[in-house]
Amino acid sequence: MSSKPFRKFILAGLAAVMLASLAAAQSNSLVVTTPSAPKIESQVTLWHLIKSGGWAMFPLGACSLLVVTMIVLNFQRVNPGKMLPLGIVSQLKVAAVERNVELLTNLSNATDSMFTRILAAGLKQLDPDDPAGSRPRMEATIAETAGREESRYGFFVNFLSLMTSMSPMWGLLGTVSGMIGAFSKIGSGGMGKPEMLAKNIGEALVCTASGLLIAITAMGFYFLFRNLLNRTMKESESHFSDILDGLLGNKSADYAAAPADTAAPAAE
Repeated sequence: MSSKPFRKFILAGLAAVMLASLAAAQSNSLVVTTPSAPKIESQVTLWHLIKSGGWAMFPLGACSLLVVTMIVLNFQRVNPGKMLPLGIVSQLKVAAVERNVELLTNLSNATDSMFTRILAAGLKQLDPDDPAGSRPRMEATIAETAGREESRYGFFVNFLSLMTSMSPMWGLLGTVSGMIGAFSKIGSGGMGKPEMLAKNIGEALVCTASGLLIAITAMGFYFLFRNLLNRTMKESESHFSDILDGLLGNKSADYAAAPADTAAPAAE
């Protein structure tokens, strides 16, 4: 066997082994020396988010506190069970059917609720000598007093409507302030440096989101309390009619009987 082919075979084998070892060493060095990806830990808390909103978060914070206060207050005031106590209403209806004016007056004055206050005002217009003739005055007084009571209960409900309109305006003002700061930095050469614009843009977005969040919450509770108040007033009107019908007689029945009583005599 010639020595030249044998040498070529040995040299080729050594070259292959050397290339394989170099490749393995290079791959090992890449694995060892490759730095791990940096871990980005979010440290954004609610307080940091509020602070990033800038000066506009102070009036928005006051709006949010006012909304929470009005929600708690209206849950206590606009309460159908307190405004229209059905147990007392049942007793009042029984007293009205029995024509017991003294019991009606005592029950109305002894119970502090929207319904009894309105009824007590109406009972003051009752003329013992002419109960049926007192009905128009009693109905007018009840309607007038009911309007005042509804305005009284709706006063604090309307604050939620005010916050529905005011909160987005404060948020928009904070947004405009943040965008003015961002454009000012762009004008001073910060167009290619987004880190310089991030604070002002974040301020604008946080103000917008805060204003909308407060307004949406206030709007939802405003319609809730307004609907509760309207429904309670409608139910009260029905109960007032029942009490007056029991105490003074059915108005529609009296009107139906009137034509027969006042009919003109037949011609002879």
